[in-house]
Amino acid sequence: MRALLVAGSPAPSSSALVSRLSAESDLVLAVDRGADACRAAGVVPGAFCGDADTVSPDGLAWVRDQARRREGENEMPIRLFPPAKDDTDLSLGFSCARELAAERDEALEVTVTCASAGRMDHALAVFGVLTKNADLAPRLVEDEFECRILAPVGATTWELGERALGRHFSFVALADDTCVSETGLRWELDHFRVDALRDRGISNVVDAPDARVTCHEGVLAAFLIS
Repeated sequence: MRALLVAGSPAPSSSALVSRLSAESDLVLAVDRGADACRAAGVVPGAFCGDADTVSPDGLAWVRDQARRREGENEMPIRLFPPAKDDTDLSLGFSCARELAAERDEALEVTVTCASAGRMDHALAVFGVLTKNADLAPRLVEDEFECRILAPVGATTWELGERALGRHFSFVALADDTCVSETGLRWELDHFRVDALRDRGISNVVDAPDARVTCHEGVLAAFLIS
């Protein structure tokens, strides 16, 4: 199951991107204020998850109206949580996606959007959630970049492909002693070790159509910049 989590960034991604990613997904899960982004894009989510502290009243009413219209077959799950909770809405969104995939007995792939703009503390916490869910090989797609989480427990390698030629590429380790290799980029690496949040992987350039990055150990956030 390919799930799209539309998160609640106060500066959401474009409606065009939300619409495109939705068309590529089997399930769209609106995460709190992400329901407003879905509504603006004309995308009806298949599920809603959050504490409803950032979604607009109109957005929440719209979600509930859509759920009523889908009562019976293909119901829309609405999972509300108290605002005083231990996990962020995005973390709960991943948990809900796992539950829905388990109910369908399907393997899960997760794409996240509308998650990285606005408050810096929230943006940093997003990468903590992605690291926690590295086994799902999650990707974060925004208008300006695509980020994939690489780790031995999930996807180890990203084949960047011809579309990446000439574009900027960066990586940031999300765990100490992360081991990374890069080929087909202007500056290549072979089993290079780097600690968490160091800046050694910033601002490379994709020079070959078969460029690839591999995470042999640890956790890596790999960014292809638009």
